[in-house]
Amino acid sequence: MRKRRLFKYGTGGMPVYAPDFPLPNGYLWQYNLLVWLQSYATPDLDKAAKWLSMVGLENVYMVALPIVFWSIHRTVGLRLAYVFLASMYSNEWLKQVTSIVRPIGVPGIRSLYTESANGIYSFPSGHAQGPMTFWVIIGKWIRQKWFWPIALLLVLAIGVSRLYLGLHWPIDVLIGWALGLLFGVCGWWMGKWWTYRTFAFKIRMTFALLLPGVLLVVHRGSASAAYAAMLLGLGVGALLEERYLGTEMDPAVWKRVCASVIGIAGLVALKWIVKWPPDTIWLVSRDLLMGLWGTLGAPYVFQLCGVYRRGEPNA
Repeated sequence: MRKRRLFKYGTGGMPVYAPDFPLPNGYLWQYNLLVWLQSYATPDLDKAAKWLSMVGLENVYMVALPIVFWSIHRTVGLRLAYVFLASMYSNEWLKQVTSIVRPIGVPGIRSLYTESANGIYSFPSGHAQGPMTFWVIIGKWIRQKWFWPIALLLVLAIGVSRLYLGLHWPIDVLIGWALGLLFGVCGWWMGKWWTYRTFAFKIRMTFALLLPGVLLVVHRGSASAAYAAMLLGLGVGALLEERYLGTEMDPAVWKRVCASVIGIAGLVALKWIVKWPPDTIWLVSRDLLMGLWGTLGAPYVFQLCGVYRRGEPNA
């Protein structure tokens, strides 16, 4: 490991590490912040940071989203899924556009739990943006004052854990939080506005096809293309289900739990069956099918199994 020279800023006495290797403009303070944060490292903090980072994994929210839709609230679940997937699409798109490399391997910075780093690019942090988007939407829905400090503390802790683990630069996390807040607030109100306008089926189907179609055209990587494909499947499936099936959630809790179990099993099956060869076209196909399963296939199976009630199709 290369040595770092230690000097002080003016009369403030704040220690600053000046590495003997070049850093891009604007990254010295970020490097120093990571070094300072990691100077407090202990085995217990390492474990805590890894657990917090696991809570911020995309897979956690990709399981939570359909559970909300299938077993808690259909309208809120669909809105949450749309906003979250759009947020994560933007995250992956920006990663490819900016091409800012993670601090992994930078002398003086240790990086742990690197298997959670999705690719070499780090800006903005998905662990910051995703949880912020998700919990802002949930907070807007439940509208309880006690909820916000808990959610904020969790989101902040997840973001700081990524710095402690040496997997992101501070600017990655800060911008990730800002984008997550923007998507959460704006997405909730746009979704609410759209829900109460009750547009005709043809208009809604046009937008369900158009928005993901545009995202698929401008995508910059396989991950962003997969998010766009899932959005396409979700939107089209939800409209077809509403028009031709019209299933309804059963008030019995055990039936709602069964619906989530069956639905998750279907998602796992699709995720693991449709994966070879691992190129963009297969990822897009898989996520398109997962979206269709979530809003069309699964509700139909729930009805066949008796855990959903037959409603009135909106034909």
